[in-house]
Amino acid sequence: MALPARLTAALGRHPDDLTEDDLQRAVENHIPESVDLDWKKDFYKGTEAGKKELAKDVSAMANTAGGMVVIGVHDGNQDHAHDLVPVDPEPGRGEEWIRSVLANWIQPVVPNVGVRVMKSATEAGKIYWVLTVPPSPQAPHAVATPGNDYHFRVHVRHGTTTRTLAESEIAQRYRDRFQAASDDVDRLHQVVDAGFGYLSGYLTSTAHGGSPKATYRPGWVSLAAVPAVRGTYPVTTRVDREAAFDRFAKLASESVTAAVQPARPVLVGRRQVRFEGEPTGQLHQDGSFYAAVPINLQSDHTNDDGPKRLYQPGLELDVVALVQAAAAWAAETGSAGDLMLSAALHRFDDSDKPVHLIAAEYAFPHGPATPLPAAPAQTTGDLAAIVTDRREAVVVACTLLSDLLADMGAHEPHALTSEGELLRDRIKGLRYSLR
Repeated sequence: MALPARLTAALGRHPDDLTEDDLQRAVENHIPESVDLDWKKDFYKGTEAGKKELAKDVSAMANTAGGMVVIGVHDGNQDHAHDLVPVDPEPGRGEEWIRSVLANWIQPVVPNVGVRVMKSATEAGKIYWVLTVPPSPQAPHAVATPGNDYHFRVHVRHGTTTRTLAESEIAQRYRDRFQAASDDVDRLHQVVDAGFGYLSGYLTSTAHGGSPKATYRPGWVSLAAVPAVRGTYPVTTRVDREAAFDRFAKLASESVTAAVQPARPVLVGRRQVRFEGEPTGQLHQDGSFYAAVPINLQSDHTNDDGPKRLYQPGLELDVVALVQAAAAWAAETGSAGDLMLSAALHRFDDSDKPVHLIAAEYAFPHGPATPLPAAPAQTTGDLAAIVTDRREAVVVACTLLSDLLADMGAHEPHALTSEGELLRDRIKGLRYSLR
């Protein structure tokens, strides 16, 4: 889960992986509470007041910078970790109860809240609760008693405490939410324009002599992505860029295919890391992403002068891998919320020439040949879901491809389904080795 990077630095471990030993070190080091960290001695009571307090704590973090609530650590009334006091499990008030309270008391519901119980190794039968709250693109989140929508409050973290926003501040938060949606579209256009310009320059350059690279790889598919809640990843120095590149290369190696494995050298860009080859792309420090890979355009061996053939299953797997890589990079930077994506097909040799889609190696092309679509396809997906579930990545890729392929006369993708299935029997014989 994407959380403030400061928490990992302060605690020495990502909050999702904390252990009791880590909490003990926090006590020994007097780790202070802050806008993104709240130590709590006692579990929430089952009363109306207790439910309201739980909703207030979670919504305030979602409305601010995200963060973590740890139950079972006493702050000693000094606003820092003072002592470990693991709590007894409360019958009927476990994870399901917590999620029910959050769903009924917060409007709109805060997405992707983590709820984890940690057993104490030092006090038998006792536990800690760790609630992780990502920053929310749907803020502001209001707290209201169920069935009483007319009396609600909006809370934010203020230092080590929580405060209630005034009406004018709430109005500004709503304006910020609506403006953010417009900003996401603008940012996506910026990423697309910068990425495509970089790709075009790379493929058409003859600076080093010889034919431009587009001569041998004329067809490409690109994917741009922008997270709703931007992250940050340092890429100021060469060491920073090398580290970002190495981390992305590892993440890309876990995609469904190796299509998005970048090649060295690591290239310089303003607030970004660049790479060239197959793929070519840009990793932006705010979690935005652009990458393009070549598509399998082949001449028709029965008609050398006729339309080229585009093998559809390979294209589909490439788009899945691009979606996975984009989401992995966004999450690595600490981004959260939805991920806005745009996919496009490009041709750098006589771009208006028609192409035959080929669903299988020996399929007879049905219908007329068509040019590659001029308009990109766009969709939005849940960043956390794409990162944790390959089926979600397939669903997102299927949505993008359905639009692109429809412009070329195909009813639907060949190897992907809208339910998230990857039909392996339809990709036999391809050069891809699936993971």
